[in-house]
Amino acid sequence: MKRVLLLPLFMLLCVTAFAQPTGYVPGTQVCWNFNGRDHGYFRAAGNGERHVLVFFTGLGQTNCGNYEEHSPQKMLRDSIPGLNWDGRTVRAPGDTIVWEVFTVQNNTYVTTTVYDINYFFTHIAPIDTADRTKFHIGGVSLGVGRMWEYLGNVWNETSPYHKIFSTTISESTTLQDHNFGSIVPASYGKRNWVWHARHDQLGDTRYQYGQSLYNALGGTSKHFTLLEDTLAGHNAYTWDSCLALTGTDTLTNRWLWMVAKADTVVPPIVCPDPGGGPAGYVPGTQVVWQYNGRSHGYFRAKRCEGDERHILISFIGDSVTDSTNYQSESPQKLLNDLGPNWNGRTVRAPGDTIAWEILSIPYNSGYWLPNYASDINYFFANIEAIDTTDHSRFHIVGVSGGVGRMWGYLINDQSHNSPYRNIFSTTISVATHWFSSYTPLADYSTGRRHWVWHGANDSSGTNPPAASTALFGVLNGEKKLTMQAGAGHNYVTVDSCFSLAGTDSSNNRWIWMVQPDTSGGSLLLGGEQLAYQKAFVEKKAFSLYPNPTSTYVTLNFEASPKVNYRVTVLDLNGRIVHIEPNVKGPLYKLDVSKLRSGLYILQLEGGGTKVQLKFIKQ
Repeated sequence: MKRVLLLPLFMLLCVTAFAQPTGYVPGTQVCWNFNGRDHGYFRAAGNGERHVLVFFTGLGQTNCGNYEEHSPQKMLRDSIPGLNWDGRTVRAPGDTIVWEVFTVQNNTYVTTTVYDINYFFTHIAPIDTADRTKFHIGGVSLGVGRMWEYLGNVWNETSPYHKIFSTTISESTTLQDHNFGSIVPASYGKRNWVWHARHDQLGDTRYQYGQSLYNALGGTSKHFTLLEDTLAGHNAYTWDSCLALTGTDTLTNRWLWMVAKADTVVPPIVCPDPGGGPAGYVPGTQVVWQYNGRSHGYFRAKRCEGDERHILISFIGDSVTDSTNYQSESPQKLLNDLGPNWNGRTVRAPGDTIAWEILSIPYNSGYWLPNYASDINYFFANIEAIDTTDHSRFHIVGVSGGVGRMWGYLINDQSHNSPYRNIFSTTISVATHWFSSYTPLADYSTGRRHWVWHGANDSSGTNPPAASTALFGVLNGEKKLTMQAGAGHNYVTVDSCFSLAGTDSSNNRWIWMVQPDTSGGSLLLGGEQLAYQKAFVEKKAFSLYPNPTSTYVTLNFEASPKVNYRVTVLDLNGRIVHIEPNVKGPLYKLDVSKLRSGLYILQLEGGGTKVQLKFIKQ
């Protein structure tokens, strides 16, 4: 057997004639025992660009009897018909990656893991470790901690290989805050992906730990995926989803993402924080905002490029008076960091996400509406500026006694004269009481959309179901009434109204609020269409196809073929990548073949119209 005595520093010192283990057959996964411990090993057969993945397993995988239970080892398992992946990734026609996968099982301390990884690299075929794009590392559950401890050299067992990796994948991580001092520097210069399930119920791997790790990581780019599927927990469903072989680009397939060349990596979605709200506010958290001598609840979802911002004002019931209990009822309850901890993002359609900003007003001033109006005025004056002429972005809700305060504010009772009372396009009234006069409500409701909700078994003397029936009867505009069977005057009714379940505007109020009028009629306000209906009609007048595309997109202007439009193509960072200054319809073919792969925004401006459409360049 020929042995290489000396190689350049960037090459591995190794046995070149044969890759270990002895007698290995490419394309098979085997248990490789060395240093007194079991490991998994796989090397794809055939030619292609060679890439190495070192993967740290979870707590349950300790030896040759169970090392193939979870992905990625599970996918390479020879005994699973229909899976038994060949370990080859087609990056592009004629450009194939051949994977070599080393499995580090949970059978040792990090100190001995270092020896095992050193042994692995010195007993495989030579590979240039100076080209770090060829080296990748991942971990699942407790394996994430061991992976980052190795990368950060926590145990001072210096390995010559701990700095060669270009990508990391962290699945269902345990709490890593105590290691951030070593993790953060180790993440620099790498691309990092954190993957977790919202319904992970294992105490040691709560999904908040994944968010915490993601927030701490540096690197050239990073992604965080939080699976919302109820089947996803601390289980194979989550891990199989992360390393699934499906998906055709670097955002949907981790194998393609790991090996992506610099000019084909889809840039991460940018989520800049616009500021506003309480001092030091962190997007995605619900906090108490103290101003005007009163407590309020405040929440602002993380808003990424292309997301649409919507504002909800919530008048809470009479039992909620200050910061001690403002999260006890929905919708605030849904945003409680220690409870459901919803992220405040509603997917209206694929690629079309709403980011909510919510002000909660407790019952802290009796029925003195000038105080509540003053609080709403202060809120709008101290958040990021927003165009209040687009009424489709503004919504208001009331619960129990809060319904009366909400409608009192809207109809300008007590002459508070808030400049914002007319901007709201939707109202939700939950478990209302009787009103002394319904005429002002009927007048205000014209041209808006309303949902009235009550528990059919509500036995409250002041808030009976008949009160909601009366309110519904006088409202104008598009309206809905729900009498919830079996529900009373309690949190069950309120939680049901604001439930995140439901997939369309008929059974999910969050989706319903952000939908345009579906009545078939024209919603009027002072003889004019509401701004949100105008925007919807205008957007429908334009389209583009095919989508996705690799060469051209055709723009359809058939509704206004004589208008000159300025066409601007922007990437997700808001950078202009292409401009066509004078474009006319009814059809226009736009060449996008030179754009990098990814998601783009195509903006049309002309004739008093501004419309944004999204397309994917393959």
